[in-house]
Amino acid sequence: MVATLWGVNVIMIKYLTKFFPPLALAPIRLTLAVLLLFPVVMYRHGYHRLSREAWLMAGGSAVFTIFLHQTTMSWGVSVTSGTHAALILGLSPLFVALLASRLLHEPFTWQKVLGIVLGFGGVVLVVGGDTRGTASLAGDMVMFGSMLAFVTGTLFIKRGTALVSPLLVTAYSMLMGSGLLIVLGLFVNDAWYYEGAFAPAPVAVLLFSSFVNTALGAVWWNMGIKQAGASTTTLFQNGIPVVGVFTAALWLGEDLQWNHLVALVLVLAGVSLGTGVVSLSRAEEKG
Repeated sequence: MVATLWGVNVIMIKYLTKFFPPLALAPIRLTLAVLLLFPVVMYRHGYHRLSREAWLMAGGSAVFTIFLHQTTMSWGVSVTSGTHAALILGLSPLFVALLASRLLHEPFTWQKVLGIVLGFGGVVLVVGGDTRGTASLAGDMVMFGSMLAFVTGTLFIKRGTALVSPLLVTAYSMLMGSGLLIVLGLFVNDAWYYEGAFAPAPVAVLLFSSFVNTALGAVWWNMGIKQAGASTTTLFQNGIPVVGVFTAALWLGEDLQWNHLVALVLVLAGVSLGTGVVSLSRAEEKG
């Protein structure tokens, strides 16, 4: 569900950048998400004081997953090709699995490796024919840093959700992350919105992107990290560009090609194997 929401969100953000600068849109979306999450936090938990360690985990998530990942991704996609950006971000499941096996003692099985390879193959097929933009080594390095920031933040989330509920981790990390992005935005944005930003259509898309895709999507994603593990949850990340392609076809009228359908099959196969929904070892035993 979250991979679907975030895949749709890619197209929504692309649409919203006609009305908001990228480094203004990110803090606006996150601030709106916080305005939804904190009333829910107060209803579910009341005033809840976090321990020092829980604050550190939420802060680490805010700095890495939200602030550094968002800013470096916005910068990186502007100075390298969309193909390279998508491929580099597609490496995050592999890095999460490697680090989670070392630092969090999550199992790193050959079936999970196969799932990662199949999922990354799906990403390659989706973006392989997209030659828009000019690749650069500097831009690729920025995107690699963006991917590492996301991976590092994921490990903070896993540890934080072991201490408090995913709702609390998400709300407090978004609060701190949005604050950091607002401060950055005050320095880099000459304008926070463009003409037509407050028309009904962009406002409706902005609210849906903020409340559903960003706020609820982040809570559900962090719940997945807590329950299924960091390495298993990030396997679903490879579904985001595939969903984005199909959403673009439905919403923007872009063409679907054979490689997009094959990519969908590869991503679904990778997720099924990596999460254990399909087990080759059981199939071999039955054979």
